[in-house]
Amino acid sequence: MKKVLLILLAFLSCNLYATDYSFTIGTKHYKLVKTKKTWVDAAAWAKQDGGYLVEIGSLAEQNGVWAGIQASGVSTTYTVVNDGGGIAYIWIGATDKKVEGTWLWDGDNDGQGLNFYTGQGKWGAGNGAAVNGAYINWGGTNTGTGSNEPDDSGSSQDAAGIGMEPWPAAGAGNIAGEWNDIDKSNTLYFIVEYDVVGFEDNLNSQIQPSLVVYQDVNGSIQLKSNSNMQDVEIYNIEGKRVFQSYNMNSQSLKVDVLSSTGVYFIRSRFEGDFICTRKILVR
Repeated sequence: MKKVLLILLAFLSCNLYATDYSFTIGTKHYKLVKTKKTWVDAAAWAKQDGGYLVEIGSLAEQNGVWAGIQASGVSTTYTVVNDGGGIAYIWIGATDKKVEGTWLWDGDNDGQGLNFYTGQGKWGAGNGAAVNGAYINWGGTNTGTGSNEPDDSGSSQDAAGIGMEPWPAAGAGNIAGEWNDIDKSNTLYFIVEYDVVGFEDNLNSQIQPSLVVYQDVNGSIQLKSNSNMQDVEIYNIEGKRVFQSYNMNSQSLKVDVLSSTGVYFIRSRFEGDFICTRKILVR
């Protein structure tokens, strides 16, 4: 199978647009878009712009995203989400609209995403849990008493946003910066995440750690980067980890264990807890 060409995106150090706000976490690029859209329309906008709604995989990334929101100048009261406790939110790439209770990172809304959480928090059925130790920041997580969200209140909350203030507005165990499931038809600002990667012959780019993933002519999965990968994990479409390699300190990896065709998600960690996630269709 021929290598999929990944377009190299160039970024400036200043804001890319007059009203939107661009920021970095380490050396990775994000943009808070100050245009109110539904979750589906926001995902479509992000995809057209060369990215996807932000998919938060670590505490470091969560802290960076929250810092970016605070630095953006967005008012904490720029809108009101009635089914979200009466506060404002910013869309992120988490959704369970495909299967209720199966939360995916699906920031490009193609129906394929890494299952990071299953079930509901204490304010719902109370049977929820992170999948394979994935990072979560649902409402209530930081209180030390477990997650209150997601709860699918009204049976219509199928997308996630970051709460700009504690909620409900009166305060009941959820704090600003945590995630909540809300109706995907709400119109909100949103955060786009960009993977800055190039063709294999441009892996010497110093823009940020880049990761190229492809299936070679022999059927093996090849990973190549311009930075040393520390850990690599591969998950199937059901969220089951099918491969892991830790403490690698290598810029390349060949994987021969993916014998079944289908969609896989590759998660690579670099120094400084910088994380790249790639999706690949194995044929």
